[in-house]
Amino acid sequence: MTKKKKNIIIIVATIFGFALGAAGYVAVKQYWPSYIAEGQLTAHRSPKPKTTANTLDGTQVSPERANRHPLAVVVENHTQARPQVGIDKASIIYEAISEGGITRYLLLFGPNDAANIGPVRSMRTYFLDWAAEYNAFLGHCGGNIDALDRIGQEGALDLDQFGVSDKGYWREPEKGKAIEHTMYTSSEKLYAVAREKGWEMTGNFTSLKFLNPKEFKTNPNVTQEITIDFSSPTYKVSYKYDPINNNYPRDLGGSPQRDQKTGNQLSPTNIIIQSVERWEAPTRINETGWAMKTIGEGKAYVVYGGQKIDATWKKTDLKSRTLFYDSSGKEISFLPGQFWYEIVPPDVFAKIIIKTETSTPTP
Repeated sequence: MTKKKKNIIIIVATIFGFALGAAGYVAVKQYWPSYIAEGQLTAHRSPKPKTTANTLDGTQVSPERANRHPLAVVVENHTQARPQVGIDKASIIYEAISEGGITRYLLLFGPNDAANIGPVRSMRTYFLDWAAEYNAFLGHCGGNIDALDRIGQEGALDLDQFGVSDKGYWREPEKGKAIEHTMYTSSEKLYAVAREKGWEMTGNFTSLKFLNPKEFKTNPNVTQEITIDFSSPTYKVSYKYDPINNNYPRDLGGSPQRDQKTGNQLSPTNIIIQSVERWEAPTRINETGWAMKTIGEGKAYVVYGGQKIDATWKKTDLKSRTLFYDSSGKEISFLPGQFWYEIVPPDVFAKIIIKTETSTPTP
């Protein structure tokens, strides 16, 4: 073979090699789940889903749920209403005495949906005061006349069952259970009605301050128990700190309080015990009712992560957020997670028991 032919063969082979290599590179890029970086073929890594802290409870959620307009729902705590459903999906729970020593809840939803919430009960004026802090949509089944008067006067975003009916609510009758303990709703249904009304679906309220949970150090040797006597033993509340999960499993009436559907024990991350003055306030049609001094300031305990902070609460007007300050006057920051506000009159607050102990680790 002549030298000229050899050179031609080498040139052709080189061109063919480059072409084959380029084709292989394109095939790898197109069909192999990988990527080329800095000249090396490496295993494909799917990007982590993007999340951000939501404004209601500080937990990480998808960006579209980070500032969803809050939804408030009134839920009963009568013995016939137990076990309730949907409380574990709420970001914030307010618990307060309604009448006769019976407590009732105001649930605030935002980042999480609940397919079942209830039993839903009637509105009271102090629940309106707390819901106003979030400009929340109001889910309830009627209410005392003074509360209903205020809803109209204040232009609240009302989703009363008597106005929404089967678009947002349904009954689940049960033998031996009074009819008033059988009304249920869902966050999806109430948000759908709010959209139909053309209401703004983005929240606009003052958020609390949140700690970085990665920087918060828990002490596995801390034990902490909280006892709150609202009225009778049936409404006695207790929490016991769980340092492993950094939350507070809740007992009600001497037994774990569990969600009706999941069976999970209710276990908030943050507990706020707020002393609020309370007095009898019959309505204009002489209904039995109570009023509370929710605007102003007073004593509070803030509890999270096995710690107890002696605090002061302050609320300047109806729509402003209740904020909490430590003994030095600094605004308190909280751990991301579910909040449980225990609203108690001063005489009950004076009897609150919070036991915190730190044991010595075994060598």
